[in-house]
Amino acid sequence: MKKIGLFLVILVFGLVYAYTQPVIKVVDPWVRAVPPTMKNSALFMTIINDGDEDDELIEVKGDISKMIQIHRTVNENGVMKMVHVEKIEIPAHSKVELKPGGYHVMLMGLKRPLKEGEKIKFTLVFKKSGEIQIEAPVRKM
Repeated sequence: MKKIGLFLVILVFGLVYAYTQPVIKVVDPWVRAVPPTMKNSALFMTIINDGDEDDELIEVKGDISKMIQIHRTVNENGVMKMVHVEKIEIPAHSKVELKPGGYHVMLMGLKRPLKEGEKIKFTLVFKKSGEIQIEAPVRKM
């Protein structure tokens, strides 16, 4: 009887823990097509958190460029510029769009030209959800 009781406690705890975690989905990732002479591009996507707990995108990894950073476009005294940010908060039961003119992932120092239609692999690193692998097609805006 004690074993059944312990099993039920562990099962309930596991269900509660699983229910309160972030549930991250990545929708419509894509990389901006750029001319072969350009050495920088950007990755865009929508990140959805269907869970009951907030999460944060803290890093993006890939081998298409020498450096990958999370950026945000801001208006400073009428001048639009990109600034590096350490993370993007993904609140529970919400979505965050990474899009031109807002949050985005900069691909700096491209190692080769991007071909429209090809798919590029990335690893998104979340504070609570860990690593999520994605493939993003290269396309025009």
